[in-house]
Amino acid sequence: MGVNFMANIEYDPERQLFHLHNDTFSYVIQVIRGYLVKRYCGPALDHFSGTAKLEDFSHAFNIQNDAAPYSLTTLPLEYSTLMGGDYRTPAYAVRNGHGQLIGNLKFDHYQILAGNESFNGTLPTARTPHGQTLIITMHDETQTLAVRLKYTIVGDLPVLLKQVEYRNLTDTTLTITHAASLQLDFDDHAYDLITLTGAHLNEAKVTRQPLTPGKKSIGSNYGASGPQGVPATILAAPATNEFAGEALGVTLLWSGNFNYTAQVDQFDNSRLVMGLNPELFAWQLKPGKPFVTPEAAVAYTNDGLNDLSRIFHRFFADHVMPLPRKNLIEYNTWETTYFDVSEAKILAEIPKAEELGVELLVIDDGWFKNRPNDAGQLGDWVPDPVKFPHGLRPVADAIHARGLAFGLWVEPEMISENSELYATHPDWAMQYVGQKPLRSRNQLILDLSQRIVQDHLITVLTNLVRDNHIDYLKWDYNRHFSQPGSPVLPPDQQGEVGYRYTRGLYRVLKTLRDTFPKLLIENCSSGGGRLDGGMIAYTDQTWTSDFTDPVYRMKIMNGFSLFFPLKIFVSHFTASPNLQDARLTPLHTRALLSLVGITGIECPPSQLSPAEAAAVKASFAFYKANRKELQNGLLFRLRPSHVNQDEVCWLITNAAKTKALVLTSVGVTSPIPHYQHVLLHYLDPRLSYQIDNTKNATGLELNHAGVTLPLAHGDFSATLMELTAVTNLPQPTAAPTLDQITTQS
Repeated sequence: MGVNFMANIEYDPERQLFHLHNDTFSYVIQVIRGYLVKRYCGPALDHFSGTAKLEDFSHAFNIQNDAAPYSLTTLPLEYSTLMGGDYRTPAYAVRNGHGQLIGNLKFDHYQILAGNESFNGTLPTARTPHGQTLIITMHDETQTLAVRLKYTIVGDLPVLLKQVEYRNLTDTTLTITHAASLQLDFDDHAYDLITLTGAHLNEAKVTRQPLTPGKKSIGSNYGASGPQGVPATILAAPATNEFAGEALGVTLLWSGNFNYTAQVDQFDNSRLVMGLNPELFAWQLKPGKPFVTPEAAVAYTNDGLNDLSRIFHRFFADHVMPLPRKNLIEYNTWETTYFDVSEAKILAEIPKAEELGVELLVIDDGWFKNRPNDAGQLGDWVPDPVKFPHGLRPVADAIHARGLAFGLWVEPEMISENSELYATHPDWAMQYVGQKPLRSRNQLILDLSQRIVQDHLITVLTNLVRDNHIDYLKWDYNRHFSQPGSPVLPPDQQGEVGYRYTRGLYRVLKTLRDTFPKLLIENCSSGGGRLDGGMIAYTDQTWTSDFTDPVYRMKIMNGFSLFFPLKIFVSHFTASPNLQDARLTPLHTRALLSLVGITGIECPPSQLSPAEAAAVKASFAFYKANRKELQNGLLFRLRPSHVNQDEVCWLITNAAKTKALVLTSVGVTSPIPHYQHVLLHYLDPRLSYQIDNTKNATGLELNHAGVTLPLAHGDFSATLMELTAVTNLPQPTAAPTLDQITTQS
């Protein structure tokens, strides 16, 4: 029987079996002895009969319980706790009024609903207007705790959403200490774990390692998701590469403290748990009140890592990110003036930027009062009267008069002790009572767990955008949590600050989006330090890294591309020597590698050499002619993402595969000339392609025999190859060509 069905949920009451499926994916859950058990996760099935038998025998030291003949030490449970017979990493841990753990959850009832609604309106949730949602409610044996597990398949994608809601059924307070969004159990450990870790200026480093007995955890207790670890990971079969093989990816729509743990137990079973980081978390669950975890997404493929990335790219672009806006070519003032920005300097750069093809001019840090350096007055978002004697509006009007958009940098979540805001509201800063404040970058963090602080930011930002006709905000976040306490929460609720903070941040962003639907918002946390599924639900693009070296930035974007689409990445033309690492990079490389994602320029237009100005102008013209592909195209990595990460090779195509670009970036070149061949894999085999306006080849040949890349000329070089589908002889085109950008230097 062939598989031909859309997203659907079927329930077999005789076997108590739930089958969630669409044309590409199936997820099967069964109620066994009252316990919720994962039976299958993989390619779409038209029917599940359970030919793979569960272990029905006990092991030494088993706890005797009502799961017999099955053992809770090996049963692939959907959501489990500690000390009830399962000793693996818990998905939940809730303590009752005696301070003791509430026991195992059992199936109570289920609902099947249309569409997907978040359990909590202030948390990001994926848009799934079609399809169904399964909600399974479970209770513990004492009827103390109810847990609702939500499952939704996303349209025609092999993506399953999971979310969890807790409810207190008693008249006393319960304490949640562990609250995962998902748990996935497997009856083997034949997987590699692929992670993204790093640091400021070194984001999204790809690591791949086999699962081995014990636990491997990645997490954040920084208050933000952080560059140290992205809340997303992949389990891949050992033979899986970019082009073939089985892989399962999971990610959170969350921007705060998180943790995921991959464990291999003593029986070689494996478990992946992902959710809130329990290190600093505790939630007082009041009678009748709900608590909701962030939404998690699980994606599956058996066609390799590029296909898994394609799935995630579609998921984020079509179901999570704000509705599409035209992302603009940007000139940002930071590496021009740093804090020494002024009205006169901005007005002088406008005609130069316009001549290059810039569409958006952004004033970065330093525009507000008493901000000569990073010890300045965060929290008082008023233009500096010396730098901007007439305020921001005349600058905005001058920019708009040229047909350009106007943007502004802000860091709304921060406050400094020399600000008027702090003098008026010292209790609005995150703090530990009676302890000296711990500063970072000379600043403290506003306590967004307080609704009054959220309301203040909403008012200030709304007025700032409306009064100054702002088209774009660069939303920055430049320090991590310390002393995560709130002066308004009681002692037993101090463990709630991090969760409440992130939820408060989302409320501010959502209100701003709803008030100004056309406003572009760029996400930044000293670069890509908060690039996650939560922030991109409210922002249009992300400053990928503060490290603007183009070769290294390409490596960082290559890592992020495992999960996130091109349209998120911001990549600017910058000076050489680079201002962070003093690397000398060829002009050709700087021009080409700034093209992908959202392009722009970071160095002063008025100080470009004639050759640089010509290259930037030509690259921006090329970008505009190819914006659809470079900003919204399909991205495929042609080299392994975790091997020799200094060398990147991308294929970018339109949806129809009639137009393609091959972009390469290399590190130090070999003294021995050697042709590099790359198979393109993903072109339409039925079409013939013209390569760089010279020769033709079929997609079939290019996919399987490959193409020879141009020889690298010097260290840190880059190349870009154009391929266009043709049916007859090529016709002349007026569109900008690569030759206009610059010759290899």
